[in-house]
Amino acid sequence: MTTHHARKSAAKTRSQETGESRRAATAVVRQDRITSRNLVIPKRYVLAGFSGRYPGVRRDEQWLVDVFDATEGNGLPRGLAPYKAPSHSWEAFVQAELNGRSAPLDPVGEVAPLRDYQEPEVGRPAAALRVGAPGYLWAYPTGSGKTAMAVRAVSGLSPRRGRNILVITRLSVIPAWQSAINKFATDSHRWVVINPERLWRVMRHPRARLNRMPMDAAARLLTQEGVSRCDWDAVVVDECHMLANAESQRAQMVRRLAERSDGSRAFTLWASATPFSTPQESAYLADLIAFAAKTDPPADLGDYRIWLKGLGLKLNSDERGRWYHRINRLDVTELRALLYEAGVGAAATAMDLGLPAQEREVVAITLSASDRVEYAKAWEEFRRSQGLAVFHGSEPGSYRVEALRKVQKASRLKAPYVARLVVEQVARGFQVVVPMWFVESIDETAVCISRELKAAGLDDRVVAITGRDAHLREAKRVAFQTGQAKVMVLNALEGINAQAGEANTDGKGTRATSTPRVCVIADVLTGGKRALQAEGRTQRDGQRAPVIYAYAAATGEQEWMAATFRSLSNTLSLNTNDADAAMFDYLAHQIASRDGV
Repeated sequence: MTTHHARKSAAKTRSQETGESRRAATAVVRQDRITSRNLVIPKRYVLAGFSGRYPGVRRDEQWLVDVFDATEGNGLPRGLAPYKAPSHSWEAFVQAELNGRSAPLDPVGEVAPLRDYQEPEVGRPAAALRVGAPGYLWAYPTGSGKTAMAVRAVSGLSPRRGRNILVITRLSVIPAWQSAINKFATDSHRWVVINPERLWRVMRHPRARLNRMPMDAAARLLTQEGVSRCDWDAVVVDECHMLANAESQRAQMVRRLAERSDGSRAFTLWASATPFSTPQESAYLADLIAFAAKTDPPADLGDYRIWLKGLGLKLNSDERGRWYHRINRLDVTELRALLYEAGVGAAATAMDLGLPAQEREVVAITLSASDRVEYAKAWEEFRRSQGLAVFHGSEPGSYRVEALRKVQKASRLKAPYVARLVVEQVARGFQVVVPMWFVESIDETAVCISRELKAAGLDDRVVAITGRDAHLREAKRVAFQTGQAKVMVLNALEGINAQAGEANTDGKGTRATSTPRVCVIADVLTGGKRALQAEGRTQRDGQRAPVIYAYAAATGEQEWMAATFRSLSNTLSLNTNDADAAMFDYLAHQIASRDGV
């Protein structure tokens, strides 16, 4: 071999080696890309300074989530491990998408059985889907197991696996939904459970850079022009009465999320024990009503009242300008026929399902002469005398403002009377749940109850739950359920289970006490839906729990209690419960006819 040929041969060899080295290096890079993965961290958990401590944390501008770059086999660093994306969350869904594959199917384990009365119900939404209905409404009582039925029904809507299912529910109820999916789903789908306040994360705008806009402005833009980041095959709206204001941002976002890229709409399952108190509040169900009426829904929900009248509803008003079922029997009959007799919904009473009927009692509290003097004081003077903050420069304003102030004064003054009522129930062997409204009244009432329990020689531990201590909410609820506290005072009316014998009440297999419960509704809760939700905290899952409504006689509470009972009567009448509707109507008349202030 000549020197020239030797040099060419050596160069060729080096070239081959270099090529092989490059191919090997490329293979390593590709392998690194394959083995690297993105771990999404829910933003609400990311604390200031994480980016400095964990250089792998970055912001994904497309999905608007915080991400940690990890290596396959290695999870989040120890400091970030508590912030792992929960199962069935939006972050877990996005995490799979970021890693170059569609979101994994949620595995199905051992499927828990439903109760006997629930089994026949789960086929109803599928029957509605087969005839082309856009969705289905379940208007069943609180504590009847709508969550379990909804999971079973939606997971079985189609034999096709891998459907995307969006569940919209209250933040406090998300863990219950995640658990129910694991227990009752019968097929593998991709579930996302999210609260309505975070719906904007599931949406995008075709043109705008939302991450560079204030959150409020971004949310408003999404309600007008937003589209879902993925197509949903089914949408479940739990506690759907929260959409009674069809023009609210959350209601508009829900409508947009149901729209699919191919022009079709996701099948929507609506669930609530209290879907509406007047026909006008049913606007979020316009698609169902239109399907049953064989017509088109209104193009603008601002014209919903006119559209309902076009269907034959009268919508007559009483002397106070409010819809009232007693003077609108035609409306009740028509709306029931459209929603519950046309295959797009079902309503039932507790007795229809074989569950205990609700027992109720009304107690009028008579304030002492000195308390009456306190009640008569001007608003600022009253607050000062009670040791409460006084906000200067606040004019009385409208009748509603004045009425609200009277109710708040009465609520505060009757705390000792409510305490004695509660202690009587504890002495009789009950655990007592006390739903209220005003935070200041909750604190005062809890203190009074504790004092009265101690004076009676009873366990004086009382737990109070408000929005100010949301991080302690579950611990306090468990303390009540396990008997560590005999009384729970709260203003959280949804997502709280307080029934006797609740299984796995603490997530560790502990069963709640079998001590019977009583619910003392110690504040006038505005509207029929709110009052029924309060009743449902204790009488659930087949457990019986009497309810006591307590109001301060001859105060603003008396007038509001009558109005609340009338609204409650409307809610029950539209929900096919004529017996209870008539009972509350009678109570409203009795309270309103008494001498009051």
